[in-house]
Amino acid sequence: MKALIVVDMQKDFCYRNGALYIKEAEKIFDSTRKVVEMARREMPVVFTQDWHREDDREFKIWPKHCIMETEGAEIIEELKPTKKDYFIKKRRYSAFFGTDLDLLLRELEVEEIFVCGVATNICVLHTAGDASIRGYKVYVIRDCTKALSDYDQEYALKHMKEVFNAEIITSKDFCRS
Repeated sequence: MKALIVVDMQKDFCYRNGALYIKEAEKIFDSTRKVVEMARREMPVVFTQDWHREDDREFKIWPKHCIMETEGAEIIEELKPTKKDYFIKKRRYSAFFGTDLDLLLRELEVEEIFVCGVATNICVLHTAGDASIRGYKVYVIRDCTKALSDYDQEYALKHMKEVFNAEIITSKDFCRS
């Protein structure tokens, strides 16, 4: 079984007025929407959400963002989450750390995961790494990810390929499979 993990496509990261806007994140909206729509026909779709308390220690590193129960923590409207989708709320970079993501995937008998979302060099990277060390085959959808800079994007993709043995694909590859 396969699953799509959509990492942190939230208003605070993806919209220009967001608390921690990732420059040009909107450039991946269309390709990500197509991937999500295609995946829903064939596999589970899991949305991860950065979900912080007001006093989260992470705010010593980053500005306050994705505070639980706020509009900024919501999934972007362009992806139209449904009740059939799964949601994992997380407080750290990896969607596996301190969550039941691994349990969910094992219950669904998932062996291969496709990862997309933001930020490529932070939460996508750490989620892909943790998936790899847990034995999942990992695919990262290049044109459905966005990092803080072009350098960070290329570095993260290279790292996931060379260290985690992730296969780097495009949304067109995904939609053909």
